[in-house]
Amino acid sequence: MTDNVNLTECEQIVMKAVWDSRKDVSLVEIMAIVHEKYGREWKRQTVSTFLLHLIQKNYLSSYRVGRVFYYHELVPMEDYKRVVTREFVDFWYDGSIEDLAAAVQ
Repeated sequence: MTDNVNLTECEQIVMKAVWDSRKDVSLVEIMAIVHEKYGREWKRQTVSTFLLHLIQKNYLSSYRVGRVFYYHELVPMEDYKRVVTREFVDFWYDGSIEDLAAAVQ
């Protein structure tokens, strides 16, 4: 997995839209998912900026078909969830899964 795990909240939302699509996805499709699932009405340029950041952080690649760019995940969602969950448990619960489980009961 990429060395730069830290994504902003907005980058996470865009990345989740890509993961949720389960296929290579266009900017317009990402914008629709982000709006429908997360209630964000971001402008095209805003989403494009987040996509560029995700490409720079090696979470996505892109390719062009005609006039449309498509985005392809490079980091599987399960890999990302595993790393951020481990970081969360290490930081907030000193690495103890048992303490995390006790906190959510």
